[in-house]
Amino acid sequence: MKRAMAWGCLIPTRRSLLGYEASTRKVLEHLEIETVDIPNETCCAPFWMQSLDLTTSIAMAARNLAKAEEMGLDLITPCSGCFHAYKRVNHVLETYPDMRERVDDILQSAGLHYEGKVESSHLVEFLYKEVGADELQRKSTRDLSAITIGLRYGCHMLKPHELLNIEYSERPTFADELLEQFGITSVQYAGRHRCCGGLLRGVQDDLADSILHQRLVDVNEAGVDGIVTVCSLCHLQHDMGQRGIKRKFGMDELELPVVHFPQLIALGFGYSPEELGLDMHTMKTDKLVAKIMGGGR
Repeated sequence: MKRAMAWGCLIPTRRSLLGYEASTRKVLEHLEIETVDIPNETCCAPFWMQSLDLTTSIAMAARNLAKAEEMGLDLITPCSGCFHAYKRVNHVLETYPDMRERVDDILQSAGLHYEGKVESSHLVEFLYKEVGADELQRKSTRDLSAITIGLRYGCHMLKPHELLNIEYSERPTFADELLEQFGITSVQYAGRHRCCGGLLRGVQDDLADSILHQRLVDVNEAGVDGIVTVCSLCHLQHDMGQRGIKRKFGMDELELPVVHFPQLIALGFGYSPEELGLDMHTMKTDKLVAKIMGGGR
């Protein structure tokens, strides 16, 4: 199986997100999925940019899809914002012929054309639908049953359901099911499906802090060993943002490690924490890692 890879802007450029890329590559390599990075990948113009110029934003996302189409490959992205943007491109181009013409004119100016044939999958969706939980379990080499986690799906991989259509967006379970193949206990805690406030950063920071504070209180009260994020923006909010919340709300005792979803999968496949960038996060992951490594089979 072969797929084009779109990494987005955040994952390759933020220190605490480098482990997302490293672990994604290890997971797909372990599963014998051949990947090809989209050449000269550019910004996908995620949905919050569409209010500035809808046509340009669709054309920007369509450019990367056109590159994948040239390679004859469907696409995987670990970025929830990119996933949302690429799914919207096909929907808009199929639904609005006038928009298709305008976007095609823009692409032609760059020597490109997009027929709309590329299927885009989020990494977690791909693992669930194309690989399957049973195959993950079959490929596992390390027991992770020593840990209990609080999983955050984020908003942008799931909503709107009519467009993204992975699973019922209000109470999804598919990512939990994948982690459970490694023995991990994923706790259903208050607020796990609510917004993390990440998109409010730089706009209403006090509100973003207030929302994050409540999310951290919720998961901390669940008594988990750490937070697992699917969305890179959720990770930045919970990992980097946690340090500010500790100071602002007097929560000195708060010390929740925040790891990327594929980092746990890759640990279950036997890779070392060093290979997966677990030392690059803002909040230390040492205790979580020690608990995992002490409970391996």
